[in-house]
Amino acid sequence: MDTKERIEGLAHGYMNASILLTALHEGIFEAMGRDTHRPDDLAASLSLDPRAVDIVMHALAAAEVLVKDGEGRFTLPAHNAAVLLRDGEDSQARIFAHHYDLMRRWVKLEKTLHSGEPVPREPSPRKHRHYICGMRDVSRKSSRDVVGGVDLGDARRLLDMGGGPATASLTFAAAYPELECVIFDLPETVTIAREVIAESGLGDRVTAVEGDYFVDDFGEGFDVVYISNIIHSMGSDAIAMIYSKAAAALNPGGRIMVKDFFLDDDRCGPEFGARFAVNMLVATEDGRSYTRAETMQTLESAGFGGFEIVAVAKHSQVIIGSI
Repeated sequence: MDTKERIEGLAHGYMNASILLTALHEGIFEAMGRDTHRPDDLAASLSLDPRAVDIVMHALAAAEVLVKDGEGRFTLPAHNAAVLLRDGEDSQARIFAHHYDLMRRWVKLEKTLHSGEPVPREPSPRKHRHYICGMRDVSRKSSRDVVGGVDLGDARRLLDMGGGPATASLTFAAAYPELECVIFDLPETVTIAREVIAESGLGDRVTAVEGDYFVDDFGEGFDVVYISNIIHSMGSDAIAMIYSKAAAALNPGGRIMVKDFFLDDDRCGPEFGARFAVNMLVATEDGRSYTRAETMQTLESAGFGGFEIVAVAKHSQVIIGSI
């Protein structure tokens, strides 16, 4: 790929994202399901403009998201339905719904470049559920990767700090029959976590506790504190406080496991982590992506050592330290 083509690809990237995420937001894929539809019928069922739906569905077919037959009808192929439908076996529908909300912030990046302030949020229970359930979509595989790449040994109690929809804790508990997991998160998130736990059949060993990690202590008597995709949302002083609270919650010899999109020392890569830092720029007051070196330095200041780094999923690593 030559320079012009590469730069053009970057410049045009918003187009396909806008088409896909808006179609999902407006319910086009859920309305299609696994059946065949004409654009005008679909538009009528969703109270959308028929010309607009026709053009968007043809664009989705051009991008190989939909397939058009010889009679002008469209189908969502099985391999795409698995990702785009909420009941798909590898569903990303909820995290894509969250990305639709993020997209509306990203288009205001110029305001942040002038002010240094994040784009104001429009909080709502719907958006919060999109986010938390979206985390369930993306953390299924990465949680399995963590379980496969890290040996918890004879650990008996694990604190899942900011554990969201309980995905990681349920994965750990399924892999270690003697392990008790405690999720610590805000009340509105714990409500969702408890729904998921109730469906899992592991409620005897996985529980959720309401708390604010900026304010409350984490408890005590844990063998592992797991902190997944949290530190990028906060500044360095808050992170140091979190690590100190984690140290206080651990038994002697206990371990902290910090999973995130860590950067190389020059902060120019990996590309995903560097780009994700911009997401934190428009979304938070102090968040960004952190390097492995500065993370281990902060952990060391909190009393941790003997560090190990394990690559997991596509873009993440886990930094493990002992107290």
